[in-house]
Amino acid sequence: MQKAYFLDLIHFLKSYFNDSSNKEKIELFIEKAKNENAWFSDSLIRHAMKSIENQFFDRSIWEQFFVEQGDPSMNTKIVGLVLAGNLPAVGLHDVLMTLASGHEAWVKPSSQDKALIELYIQIIQEFHTRIPIQIVDRLQGIQAVIATGSDFSGGYFAHYFAQMPHIIRKNRSSLAILTGQETNADFTQLARDIFTYYGLGCRNVSSLAVPVDYDLTPLFDVLTKETWVLDHSKYSNNFQYHRTLFLLNQIPHFDLGNVLVTENDALVSPVGVLYIHRYANLVDLESWLTMHEEKIQCKVSQSNDLEGTIAFGMTQEPGLADFADGVNTYTFLANLS
Repeated sequence: MQKAYFLDLIHFLKSYFNDSSNKEKIELFIEKAKNENAWFSDSLIRHAMKSIENQFFDRSIWEQFFVEQGDPSMNTKIVGLVLAGNLPAVGLHDVLMTLASGHEAWVKPSSQDKALIELYIQIIQEFHTRIPIQIVDRLQGIQAVIATGSDFSGGYFAHYFAQMPHIIRKNRSSLAILTGQETNADFTQLARDIFTYYGLGCRNVSSLAVPVDYDLTPLFDVLTKETWVLDHSKYSNNFQYHRTLFLLNQIPHFDLGNVLVTENDALVSPVGVLYIHRYANLVDLESWLTMHEEKIQCKVSQSNDLEGTIAFGMTQEPGLADFADGVNTYTFLANLS
C-alpha cells in the first residue's frame, strides 16, 4: 500500500467518524461490543474510540511519523495479527502499522473484542475493497506474525511461529515512581493512570514505588474520590472479592472504599488492588526495576533523575510511536524481506 494512498485512508477514517450519517452503524457496533465483553461499558468504549480518532486518524501526525520512521516497504508480505482483547479496539495500532508499512494484514481478533475490530476493518474496506486486509479464523500461509496474549499463550505463540519473523507480546503492566515531591495535581493525574479502563490495560499503573518513609495520606485523599469505578459491576465484584480475601488471610492493607492498597514487591496487581513497593535509595529502586524490566510497559514519574519515564496522566494517551513492549512495530514490518 503506497504511502499517499494510506494517508488518504487516514483522512477517510477521520471523516467517516465525524459524519453524522454513519452514526447509526457505529452505534450498532458499540452495542455489539458491549454485549460480547461485560467489561466494555459504554463510556469505556467511547473513550477508547475517541482516543483512536485523536491519535491515529490525524493525517498530519502520520506524515510526521513517516518522516521520522521512513517509507513503507516495497516488498509486500502477508502479516498475521493475533490481537489482544483487554481494551476496546486495542489491536488497531497493529492493523494500521501493518498497512502503513506496505504489507497485507490477516487479522485474527480476540473473541473479547471482535465487534469493534470488525467495524474498523469494514470502514477501511469501504474506502476501497482492494485494501489488503481481511479477518481470518486461522493464520495459514502468513509470512510474519505479531501476536499478543498472556504469558501462557505467548509461550505457545513463540513456539508455533518460531520459524518466521515475529513479535510476541506477553503480560505487562505499568508503575509510578514517587519521590515525595508530588503535588495534588500530580495525584489527580496519577488517578487517571490507575483507574482509566478500570485498570485493565498494560498501560494502567498497578503498582507504586515510594521511599520507605513516604506518607501516602495525600495520595489516598485523591484516590478515594474516584468512586465512579464502583458503578461497574465487574470492577465492584473484583474489589469486594479481594477485600474478602485480604480479611480472611489477614493481609495488611488500606481499604479506600474503591481500591485496596497493600505492600507487595510484585509488579502486577489484580483489578481493584494497588501494590506499594518501598525503596531505600535510587540504587535500591534501580535494582527492583531491573528485576521487573521485562514486565514493565510504562514508568510514570515527575523525577528528572529517572530515564524513560512519562508524565502523570499520560499512560492512556499513547501516540503512534508509543510501541508496545518498546519494540518498534513499524521498523520490524518495514524491514521484512
